[in-house]
Amino acid sequence: MDSGAYELFYQDECHFKLTLTIVRAWFLKGITPQIKSPTDRFKISVFGAMGRNGQFIVEADDNFDADTFQRFLQALISRAATDKKILLVLDNAKYHHAKRLKDYLDSVEHKLELFFLPAYSPDLNAIEMFWKKTRRAVTHNRYFPKLRDITDALFNYWEQFMEPNDELANLCAFI
Repeated sequence: MDSGAYELFYQDECHFKLTLTIVRAWFLKGITPQIKSPTDRFKISVFGAMGRNGQFIVEADDNFDADTFQRFLQALISRAATDKKILLVLDNAKYHHAKRLKDYLDSVEHKLELFFLPAYSPDLNAIEMFWKKTRRAVTHNRYFPKLRDITDALFNYWEQFMEPNDELANLCAFI
């Protein structure tokens, strides 16, 4: 099968914690900033896939396992803006290889193919740059009093990437 027959998507999971992440910032000399930070350790966990066409598909879940990964794959297949077979580039998380996924993966082999990256090579997965971009735009140096607040902020930001767009397509071009 030639490469033009595939739509390439990069997939990864990510946690966004309610606790504050402080990164470099400018402040007036002599002023020490005071930034609120929640004491709770709550987090939102998401599966995400970023297509070479610039589309971002995301699903939140409570944990990462074979069942939640299968639900994400179903969402990916149904929402991907393509008629081509999806080639999904992903890491080697144990639940990506779970035996209970075999029957499902066999049933969608005409729509989806998994391509596993070598171990310990996140630099080859373009979605890592998108997670970094999301943290910079949404979570760094920002206080969220409740988990619902950070969840809303993230999904509001991601809304602009749900349809294919040039900004994300350009992120994929660097890999």
